[in-house]
Amino acid sequence: MRKLGWGVGILLGGLLGGMLTAPEWLPGLIHREAQHWAEGTRHRLVIGSIQVGIFPVRVRIREVRLYEADGQTPVLGFEELEGHLALHSGLHPFPVIDELTLTHPVVHLVRNPAGAWNLASLAGPATGGGGFPLLVENFRIVRGEGTVWDQGSNTHHDIRHLQFDLPQLSSRLRDEDAWLSPSLRAEVDGASLALKARIRPFAAELRGEGELSVQGLDLTYWLSPWSVSPSALSTRFAFRGPSWGALQGELSGLRLSVPQVGGTVAGLETRWQGVQLSARRVDYAGGQVNFGTVRLTGHDGQIHPVGLSEAAFPPLLLSGIEGTVEKLAWPVSAQTPLALSLALQVGAQGHLQMAGPVDLAAHAVHLAVTARHLDLRVIQPWLTRYAQVRLERGQLSLAGVLDGTFASPQTWQGRYRGRGQADDLALREGRHGQLLWRSKTLFVQGEANLNPLRLRLDQVALSDFYARLHLLPDATLNWVNLLNSPPVSAPESRGAPPSGEAVPAPSGGAPAAARAAVVIRKITLQGGTIHYRDDYVHPPYEANLTRLGGEIEGLSSAENTTARLELRGRVHEAPLLIEGQINPLAQNLFLDMTAQVTGMDLTQFSPYSDKYVGYDIERGKLSFDAHYSVRNHDLQATNHLVLNELTFGKPVASPGITRFPVALAVALLQDPQGRITMNLPIAGSLDDPQFSVGGVLARTLVQALEKAVESPFSLLGKWLKTPGSGPNQTRP
Repeated sequence: MRKLGWGVGILLGGLLGGMLTAPEWLPGLIHREAQHWAEGTRHRLVIGSIQVGIFPVRVRIREVRLYEADGQTPVLGFEELEGHLALHSGLHPFPVIDELTLTHPVVHLVRNPAGAWNLASLAGPATGGGGFPLLVENFRIVRGEGTVWDQGSNTHHDIRHLQFDLPQLSSRLRDEDAWLSPSLRAEVDGASLALKARIRPFAAELRGEGELSVQGLDLTYWLSPWSVSPSALSTRFAFRGPSWGALQGELSGLRLSVPQVGGTVAGLETRWQGVQLSARRVDYAGGQVNFGTVRLTGHDGQIHPVGLSEAAFPPLLLSGIEGTVEKLAWPVSAQTPLALSLALQVGAQGHLQMAGPVDLAAHAVHLAVTARHLDLRVIQPWLTRYAQVRLERGQLSLAGVLDGTFASPQTWQGRYRGRGQADDLALREGRHGQLLWRSKTLFVQGEANLNPLRLRLDQVALSDFYARLHLLPDATLNWVNLLNSPPVSAPESRGAPPSGEAVPAPSGGAPAAARAAVVIRKITLQGGTIHYRDDYVHPPYEANLTRLGGEIEGLSSAENTTARLELRGRVHEAPLLIEGQINPLAQNLFLDMTAQVTGMDLTQFSPYSDKYVGYDIERGKLSFDAHYSVRNHDLQATNHLVLNELTFGKPVASPGITRFPVALAVALLQDPQGRITMNLPIAGSLDDPQFSVGGVLARTLVQALEKAVESPFSLLGKWLKTPGSGPNQTRP
């Protein structure tokens, strides 16, 4: 018994001596074992100092740096690691560390293109058993830093100001019911991250739950090329699974707040403010994330055409944005398109609703669109590509389906099918600002392909409209001059497609400004006014066509097609009827029509009579039946004119005319009832800048008057056959 007592005493004395001398021998032991481990993993390890204290028992390791095998590339390190042994450790069958603090650790993580991490070689071979039993009452990381470099995607991430707290950390794997409650705060790529969780890591089934919030989140990588302000994310989470690599989880109460997002789409600069995305539940399993239904709300936004100043076009305000996205998943599923629903207010009066599938894999949408009173001025940048015009005002209402593909915000194509109505539409010249068009209502039903423009319309109805046609001094029409010339000429069609049916296909690679393809089955006009001005003559001639109505059927821009035309109205209060076949949209103008006017006042033609006859027209009425044909820019026309009571006024000075007795000529041409009946043929090329229909008519009339003066006796013979007849008296 005495020997046993001496043995126990020697053992306790040895332990006590070892503990008292630990500050002398333990740092060296720790240093040697650490260096041996570093050599085994082919790394270079530098340890600044190791201190061991007895009362209280503590270990402090400072200035540790671990490098790659080259000795220069840093892997990890820390400023200080300090641990304190709890006073009640002796009451437990294993060591209890009261507090373990890691100060200013720095970790550099690198993932190579093959997917391997640089720290993988630091892990030793897997061993069975539970390992050395240990209990840490409180583990803390203070002022942590790190970098992450994914070489495969060449992306970098920075971690700063990391604070981590973990109470009750146990290494005993048999404590499978133990729950850990870590909390973490850090700055990741400038965003502030906060995490609180409860985790059961040692059970057969891993489980966890907690809360996550991120402030200042940078979404630029995910939404490029859109500009996104730092955002905020908050959610609750829960997960479970047999291992960390096979977890299933869910997020609840997910909310993403974006103060401002902006970008350019189809020539429109768009900005949104106060955007929020929320989801009640998000499920994660097998590498697939299902967001369920995501709700979108936004306070306000604005749209502004690129290239226009805010003075020329004030930003169009957006508000009341509400929407949902269903079946959203990541990775994107090609078999399950999203279901989108969106509604917002546009401007002071406009409303827009869209709903339908969105295929992210194919970058395609199929949306039912309903719109009311949208401001049409937003299409100005797109309109400028085709014509030098300015859309002064207009409101658009739609009810149809929009199909679109978007490879990028700058590369897009769209097709709209349905109805559209433009109210209070006004169009002006882009250079001089003169009014070109004004209409109360323009109704359209059919199909429109955008970018490039292709129209296939079943019905167009126009009411209460005004159009301005201006023949310029160079004998060209104002509307033709406003069209932008395509850099590449469109190929002519081969063969003759049916009337009103063919839609010419655009040439491959043709720019967006190329000639638009148009098919319009039927146009109905009502209550129209056309103001015509001819500056080819001097002084200029002006005429108004009023109360214009009728139909145009089978209109097409395809070559070798014609449209049927029937219009009725009044020209200077005289009844007007126009019928025939036309194709004004084709590159080669085609026209074959008749026009009838009854009792039109002749005084409006004084500018022409001044120039070609040298006299004003004091009074007279004109009735005519004309037939005009234009093929390959050549005009052939016949004009059957009846002039009633034609009376010239005073002579006017006009250079380049031949003076002859106009009064005598008129008297010789008039029949006993005071009528002059003439058949005037016209022929000429529309490509000739000196050619003018009005001028040809006037010159032909002058030639008829001259012939009447030169051969009066043949004309007098006509009246001598009728007793009591004779030429009417006119003023000289």
